[in-house]
Amino acid sequence: MSKIYDEIGKTYSQTRTADARITNAIIQGLNLVKPSTIVDVGAGTGNYSVELAKLGYHVLAVEPSEVMREQGKQHENLCWIAGVAESLPLEESSVEGIISTLAIHHFTDLEQSFSEMLRVVKENGRIVLLIADPRLCKDDCWLVDYFGAIIRQSYPFYKPIDEVVNQLRSVSGQNVEMMPFLIPHDITDGFFASAWRKPQLYLNPSFRAGISPLAKASDDVLQPILQRLENDLKNGVWEQKYGHILDNDDYEGGYRILIVQKG
Repeated sequence: MSKIYDEIGKTYSQTRTADARITNAIIQGLNLVKPSTIVDVGAGTGNYSVELAKLGYHVLAVEPSEVMREQGKQHENLCWIAGVAESLPLEESSVEGIISTLAIHHFTDLEQSFSEMLRVVKENGRIVLLIADPRLCKDDCWLVDYFGAIIRQSYPFYKPIDEVVNQLRSVSGQNVEMMPFLIPHDITDGFFASAWRKPQLYLNPSFRAGISPLAKASDDVLQPILQRLENDLKNGVWEQKYGHILDNDDYEGGYRILIVQKG
């Protein structure tokens, strides 16, 4: 996990800022009083960690990438810890809640990571995950039309959502609540499908640098895609075929919030 983020982490905070609606969904899912202690697993630069810290929670941000940690947000309620999801450097039953936002596709062993989360969280504590499954992008989505090759290349890293849910249910022995997260058109966290209503953003290298499938894509795959998109935006082809989505307020891009309670 740390290798790719040692590369893209240099500009990560420029485009990956916490979105208030994701923060609120996390808070609602955790259902904790302040100042409960929360672990953010695969915290990145701490965009969501620091928002929880500002609200009065004590947050332990666990992140393997040194580049990410060096850029990590700072707050008196936020503590940074070098570590990986598969071996959390924390005591058993030591925290009230755990979150992980768009990070589990970088974990090397998902079952072990879930086991570690359940080991660390206290009885009745909740684990809240924001995850993605690119297979759920509809075939008529313009992102699939243009970036389909890169999306398909990412499949081995993004397990199908049903598989993730079943694995979490198996490890925890509990039911897993799943809710769709529809992407608002004005979302501030620049993950892969976030600019579904702003196609021109995908031509911006800084925007792409914060998205691991695009940052990892080889030039021979990526450049023809970008050239086609740029041409189609200039000549009106994109708008003719996909302009109708500009009237939509949100988009179903295959993102889900999972909640499980340790019992």
